[in-house]
Amino acid sequence: MRIAVISTYTHPTRKALKEPSVMQSAVPELIAGLCPADAEIELYNEKESDIPLDKHWDLVFFSYLHAYYEHTKVLSTLLRQRGIKTIAGGRHARFYPDDAAQWFDAVIIGDPESNVPAAIADFSKGQLAKRYELPSGGAADIKPYRYDLIDFSHNRIRLPGIEASRGCPFTCNFCVLTGWEKYAFRPVQQVIDEIETKMVWNKNWFGLFDNTFIFLDNNLGGSPKYLRALCEALIPKKRIWGCALTFNILRDEELVKLMAKAGCRYIYTGLESLNPESITSFKKGQNKLSEVQEVIARAFNSGILLSFGLLVGSDGDTHTYLRTLPDVLADLKYFSITFLGIVSPYPETPIYTQMQQEGRLLPGTISRDYDGYTLCHRPLQMTPQETVEHFQWLCKELGTFANMARHYANTLGSSNIAQYKKVILASGPEILSIRNPISNKERTYIAGLDPIEAWDREQMKRLNIAPQMLS
Repeated sequence: MRIAVISTYTHPTRKALKEPSVMQSAVPELIAGLCPADAEIELYNEKESDIPLDKHWDLVFFSYLHAYYEHTKVLSTLLRQRGIKTIAGGRHARFYPDDAAQWFDAVIIGDPESNVPAAIADFSKGQLAKRYELPSGGAADIKPYRYDLIDFSHNRIRLPGIEASRGCPFTCNFCVLTGWEKYAFRPVQQVIDEIETKMVWNKNWFGLFDNTFIFLDNNLGGSPKYLRALCEALIPKKRIWGCALTFNILRDEELVKLMAKAGCRYIYTGLESLNPESITSFKKGQNKLSEVQEVIARAFNSGILLSFGLLVGSDGDTHTYLRTLPDVLADLKYFSITFLGIVSPYPETPIYTQMQQEGRLLPGTISRDYDGYTLCHRPLQMTPQETVEHFQWLCKELGTFANMARHYANTLGSSNIAQYKKVILASGPEILSIRNPISNKERTYIAGLDPIEAWDREQMKRLNIAPQMLS
């Protein structure tokens, strides 16, 4: 049996661009680890390389985000015309199984560990069902990824990744996990064994990334007790790693020091805003803005690069806050903003329901618009046009060489712990990348006003595929 697992991608600029980076979707390796041992498996990540649509497979699994749905529908339709069976999975497919069923032969709604093997078994018997929703066995059922199938030549800076937990215990109103994915974690020894015996390392750049990996968890600190146990087990392994977790963990000085001792050199946290009113509107009570300076300094002084993301378009945002944000950031000793986006009311989130009930979704939004870089709603204190203008201006103001230089100047001397300076030096381009989403001068960044990608648009017209309308 020949199986392909494809992670699709469309760039925020709506141009045909790739985006190789340290962290990539690991869903293809996850799905491959659930396939039969005798299957011929090929993995494709569209962030890194194009999909060879002239190849033949018996079965294709598609993993995609909301914004990639229209593009993925096109790819699936083209493959199905050639007799190839396709299966959709992920959060969008789970939330819109009836819509997805129009464009794929089967839809996986539940967790992959129980449903992917079932779908493959049914396909082998010629009995592929339209929908798979077997119950989950929990995080302990996560199988080792097929690290051996990662092609590091497509992305020379990519790191292998692993899941220790899934979900998040918090209930932020804009998060796709809220109400859908319960927090659960794997046995610590299971995680350590996978790192030590299964993981394949990136050997590019003369070993610069050797022995280095990332945790793919949405929130590695969902259980502080579990995180402590995991760190204790990692200390003797002398690996270097990064992760994402919530701000409350960073407030625990002893735990941050333990993470550094265990090899953590990079943490991403969704700070979201430096405006208290915006944090309140997100229902993100774990963020304590009064402690930002102290928390950031503590991370760097411990030998950990802390980076965080900010969002534009919350109900608490005002003209004054957004115009003075660069000055506020300049007052912080450590400049480590690596992501700037627009609040996106994803359809399965509480904020989407709120916007829908209040009549604040912009007219004519389609799934392509829900990408975190397109305004899909009307903020309370600004017009859509004003919001987008602030976003574009901030991208230009924050993603500069001057801020990258400031980042280096303020952080390189903060710690002498092993590998710290190497991580700091490698992180500079992340700051410059803040400008990448606005490189298409023809985009308005307002939902319903920008066309989708030219190739997708042409194929959808030819194949009679309509976009999914969400408002």
